[in-house]
Amino acid sequence: MVSIIIYTTAEKLLHKQGKLPDDDDWAENGYYYWHLRGVPRKLEVGDKIYFAVKGYIRGYFEVEDIDDSDECEIEFHSSSWVDIEPDNQLPSKSFQGFKYADKVEGLK
Repeated sequence: MVSIIIYTTAEKLLHKQGKLPDDDDWAENGYYYWHLRGVPRKLEVGDKIYFAVKGYIRGYFEVEDIDDSDECEIEFHSSSWVDIEPDNQLPSKSFQGFKYADKVEGLK
């Protein structure tokens, strides 16, 4: 099992947490997804998808499904969000794509 980290904007994270209006019926049920160009090897259902915003890893969702038939689409439910307390948030420089969480000290 392995978890990944995504760097995004505060607005996109609020959207994925279900805190912003969405016209998509699918999202009304609380399910959201994240598209990636590459498929994270060994990422499995039940792993974590951490999100970093404004220089810190803020929390994570639990992966519910992975569809890699065309491009990689990771599905999660907004209710699975777990905040990392501000005192425990780890710094993260901005990056594109994803990186593996096991490469970050403190997330192992």
